[in-house]
Amino acid sequence: MTAIGFNISKGAIWSCVLDGTRSAPEFRDLGRQRFNPDQPRPELANYFKQVLGEIIDRVPSPRLAYRLTLNAKSADQVAYLCFPFGILNLVAHERGLTIDQFTTASFSKKALGFTGDRFDACDTIKGRPENWDRDAKLAALSAWMVLNG
Repeated sequence: MTAIGFNISKGAIWSCVLDGTRSAPEFRDLGRQRFNPDQPRPELANYFKQVLGEIIDRVPSPRLAYRLTLNAKSADQVAYLCFPFGILNLVAHERGLTIDQFTTASFSKKALGFTGDRFDACDTIKGRPENWDRDAKLAALSAWMVLNG
């Protein structure tokens, strides 16, 4: 099974592709797309639909997952932290793909079967990059959650 996990912060979308199983995930790809969070909302929505579709179309029949942030405190933050996931759900629906959402608290030892810190656990994924940041690992954790067994 192949899964794509997404994470978004101000100005960037991270995507991580994992194969394998929940007990033995294997890294395939990591991407970061930058965007201008201050552009008008219609252009921002169009950008997200195009970029998310392109990321998904590179992987045959993936499971999709994303880390939903609960930190948006203003309308401007909602536009770049929450709207993209509505668009991602629409893109998944249009392609007939399964999609799941998680919060950071969902990435638990019980759910994923690791010991120690969730971010340190990402460094045990076979084939992973040498240096990847917290945002990239949140995308990886999202993908890891939807791998079977």
